[in-house]
Amino acid sequence: MDAVPRMASAEDYRECLAEVPRTAPTACGPVEYAERGLGEPILSVHGTLGGWDQGLVAAEPLRVNGFRIIAPSRPGYLGTPLSTGRTFAQQGDALAALLDALRIDRIIVFAVSGGGPAAYELAARHADRVSTLVQVDAVCIPGRIPTVAAQLLARDTLARAQLWLLRHATRQTLRALFRVASSEPSAVASERAAVLAAIPGRTVPLEATLRASLGAARRRPGMKNDFTTFTPAPLERITCPTLIVHARSDKTAPPANADYAHAHIAGAELYWMDGSHLAYGLEAADTAPAYVVNWLRDH
Repeated sequence: MDAVPRMASAEDYRECLAEVPRTAPTACGPVEYAERGLGEPILSVHGTLGGWDQGLVAAEPLRVNGFRIIAPSRPGYLGTPLSTGRTFAQQGDALAALLDALRIDRIIVFAVSGGGPAAYELAARHADRVSTLVQVDAVCIPGRIPTVAAQLLARDTLARAQLWLLRHATRQTLRALFRVASSEPSAVASERAAVLAAIPGRTVPLEATLRASLGAARRRPGMKNDFTTFTPAPLERITCPTLIVHARSDKTAPPANADYAHAHIAGAELYWMDGSHLAYGLEAADTAPAYVVNWLRDH
């Protein structure tokens, strides 16, 4: 029987945001990254409007269960210039170059949301460097490019307002977030918001993610670059064990992304979560990260 994985605490997430990044000169250009923990290394590839801090936050449930997290800032985010990799194929090459700089031959790769394309490219273009691949609510096929909504996301005022509202009007704020991030009927989203709001500490990972999106001006070039049209990675070239974790009602990265990856990667496993694009750290926070930890231990 699998051991019950430990859950990350509020203090764990605060410590993620207190880490100090460094910059590695690589063959593709400078790559900023931060490290946290001991054990087998995991490369944590952050989503849109992220950076090394968001990468640490997303992978913190893995670190507290014995893994070492290496979280780079993708090109255009924080201290990694966009010139290091404008296309997702180039970003995959830059991640491989970071592994060279860190003298790591093979590594587990964990990616979320908008970090999906770069991680898929890494695994497809540099198959010998990726031992296992986990993708959470990851993008892998082109979709609708946001306009006004994207500009609103890239504002610190919105993140700060959401943080305040999560503390003072939790149920109402979750309900509003689910309307944006979930395709579930409003009645289902409202009921889910009420249940989650009643659980002490349940919004901690979401709050940490919001804090890891502050300083949006230094993340905006990467965000705009993420929203350019791209060609899907050659997923058929991925040979490592692959776990695709996706929310059934994800409106931000629709489930078609997971279905496409599952159909094109030989032997890939697909694990569905109930809920929205926030599910891994919110609706399914007590089940999905634990599943990933045990899956990695088994592989």
